[in-house]
Amino acid sequence: MTKRMMKLLAALLALALIAAACGDDDDDGTAADETTEVTAAETTAAPAEEPADEPAEEEEAMEDESSGGTIAFSYGNETAGIYPIVAGPARIQAESRGYEFIEGAANGDCDQQVRDVENFIVQQVDAIVVLPLCGVEPLQATIDQAKEAGIVVVGYSTEVPNGDAAIVYQNVAGAEAVANEALRWLEEDFTGDQNDFSWVLFTFDQCGSACTDRTDPIRQLIVDATGVEPLEAEVVAEADGLEATETFFQSNPNLAIVIGINDAGALGAYQAVLTQIAAGRDASEFFVAGMDGQNEALVLLSEGGGEGGVYRASGALILDDLGRAVADLPIDILEGSTTENLELPYELVTPADADRATAILDAYNEFTGG
Repeated sequence: MTKRMMKLLAALLALALIAAACGDDDDDGTAADETTEVTAAETTAAPAEEPADEPAEEEEAMEDESSGGTIAFSYGNETAGIYPIVAGPARIQAESRGYEFIEGAANGDCDQQVRDVENFIVQQVDAIVVLPLCGVEPLQATIDQAKEAGIVVVGYSTEVPNGDAAIVYQNVAGAEAVANEALRWLEEDFTGDQNDFSWVLFTFDQCGSACTDRTDPIRQLIVDATGVEPLEAEVVAEADGLEATETFFQSNPNLAIVIGINDAGALGAYQAVLTQIAAGRDASEFFVAGMDGQNEALVLLSEGGGEGGVYRASGALILDDLGRAVADLPIDILEGSTTENLELPYELVTPADADRATAILDAYNEFTGG
């Protein structure tokens, strides 16, 4: 028997990575309430010489079909644009395998994420998949409690101490692909002065190696190739990317390249670059790129990189594949078929791959309402 719970509701107010206010409701009704009722008429209708075991067999079959358990997902930033493209396929995949799927609603609030995971433990879920929004440390005691309660714990984007396994990305390879595309552009397409340019790297070290494995290879490859150290800022939101890039332009008018740890910050940089183009700069002097394959970035890439082709690359995770993994890995652990981490690749998408960007977006439409 498994508990059935309504989805946690979130009030979406603020930017993709900074949000507040959430609430939740739950229903303590169980699947057994729906499957074990046998009326007096049904009981007396059975022939006296035969045991009335058919209803029990039907009950067992219905129970097997209703749910193999409950998978809980704490993404931590449920207002992010990519979230429904991950959570939607995860829910469908979990339910197709006979499991219930429930979600947290931290919406960028680190303390609320801890409370979400605590609630999952109280609800006696079978597995928790968690992206440590503010690093593992604030969640570690709660993760340990989950393990003591016999709950499978799967890290999302990073391993968590005392966890069973993790869904991880091939961050280094993805970052290297973006950096190499920037260097190719610098050598082949850049119309500015290759001996006099500056570049920006947006970082976000708070999530540990899951973040630094994206940015460290970019920094190293470009510095090794050019000898130019990056200007840096911690940026993961579009508004912050716009503000930081505008500030960097004030003291570095030769700014040519901006690469974001994610697409959200890079999309802000793109807006700042458009202002420079409107003031008379040539689009061929600029390269903007990010990572994740956020929808807005893929739209620009499907349109040739946006105005002037300035948005030149995204290291894209194929998010519906990622979502299915959110369900499959914990279920596979529960069913005894694996104990290993699952590594997912990035796919470099550029304006030259406009058809591929369109195809990815088409696959996401079911979950974004597009």
